[in-house]
Amino acid sequence: MRSIFNALMDRASGKKSNNLARYTRRHGKVPLSWAGSTSTMDYLNVGDALSAVMVALLSGRDIERVPSKSQSLRMACVGTIGHGFAGGEVWFWGTGASLWENPSAPMEDRRRFSVAGEAGFHVTATRGPYSEKLLTGKPEGTVGVYGDPVWLLPRFYNPAPVKKWKLGVIVHLSELSDRDPETHVKPDLLRYGIPEHLHDHVHLINTVTPIGMNAIKDKIDEILACDRIVSTSLHGMVFAESYGIPCLHFPTHGPHKGLNVRKLDDSCDLDTRVIDLYRGLGMSELPVYTQSHREPTDWEDLMAAIDRAWVERAFDAQKLIDAFPLDVEPLQAPQGKTIWDHPVLQALVLQHDVNELKHADKQRAAAR
Repeated sequence: MRSIFNALMDRASGKKSNNLARYTRRHGKVPLSWAGSTSTMDYLNVGDALSAVMVALLSGRDIERVPSKSQSLRMACVGTIGHGFAGGEVWFWGTGASLWENPSAPMEDRRRFSVAGEAGFHVTATRGPYSEKLLTGKPEGTVGVYGDPVWLLPRFYNPAPVKKWKLGVIVHLSELSDRDPETHVKPDLLRYGIPEHLHDHVHLINTVTPIGMNAIKDKIDEILACDRIVSTSLHGMVFAESYGIPCLHFPTHGPHKGLNVRKLDDSCDLDTRVIDLYRGLGMSELPVYTQSHREPTDWEDLMAAIDRAWVERAFDAQKLIDAFPLDVEPLQAPQGKTIWDHPVLQALVLQHDVNELKHADKQRAAAR
């Protein structure tokens, strides 16, 4: 695995000539915008935090957090965050986007996202073709490089896992009753009930993680300890697929309960983030396991469905690495340790005061 990845990196080597790469070489850090933790949060969402981690892993550089709405030069990476950017010069790599600028607002208050007037947007890769059209304002295939950067994580960290559970169930944040790293689902979500005879085999997981690099590693290890994964979380699917863990998406609505196949076309009722991810992998259909929130899940049937339906996905790592807008100078694990022990990762700041970020950004603008 290591020799293969070295070959990929060698092909991507060479100094990049864009403004972002020049800034990073000059200042020794990458200006990055991501959905990080704020000073009012005592946790992070591991999928969002991996935005900073993946950029540091490939660039070998420290990360400087910049607001998404800014006049500053900056980069965007992991997450459905592209619709939140405006102003300045932005380099998108593996980023997702929503149709709405404010997708969490009531439908009557939502504003459509548009790149009109955003001449500073540079798109080198997106999560999939849906995000590509939103971030470029041009037809599908204009850039043609797709993939979630987390798909590259096994090239840096791929231990021999000790399996503990037959099935890991990764629960979306919206289904949780709190933000505790231990998974507490909302009490009315009956599909997450686990009968006593399966308590040692079916394990609920969420993406809420204590703030720190060691905690991120522990969360990855928890997922790797599962023989199979079913997930309502997009990044739960990314983790499983990237590490080759048999898995299925777990929607609540569909043509019928249990295993079924959805066409990933304009009429598909799945989460657009899931459609975007799998269409970026060149897929036109996706097997899923549909289960109502209000009915208990037949976990044995679900595990059997995963075993029948899942096949390993093909992913073009080379194209995504070639599209990385910075010089590729990947980190390597210290002798006798894992990549998570590397000083660059250990020094990453994953929690910020938003007001201080905005103030620092205004100072940069004034200095220019």
